[in-house]
Amino acid sequence: GTGGVIGAILAKLLGDQHARYLQEQLDRGGLLLWVHTRDAAHEERATEILRRHSGRDVHVHDLPAG
Repeated sequence: GTGGVIGAILAKLLGDQHARYLQEQLDRGGLLLWVHTRDAAHEERATEILRRHSGRDVHVHDLPAG
């Protein structure tokens, strides 16, 4: 149930292929974490912290304004 809702939302925001990849990660017990930062410096810091603490597949996306 919940996974399907998450998949549908991700598909709308990110595109079907990326949403399927994320859904596969969640199905295998992965954790999806989004961090909103106020500027590029904080974005860089958040990315570095996640990687330093064993974050895998850490990357940045720009989402369209809603």
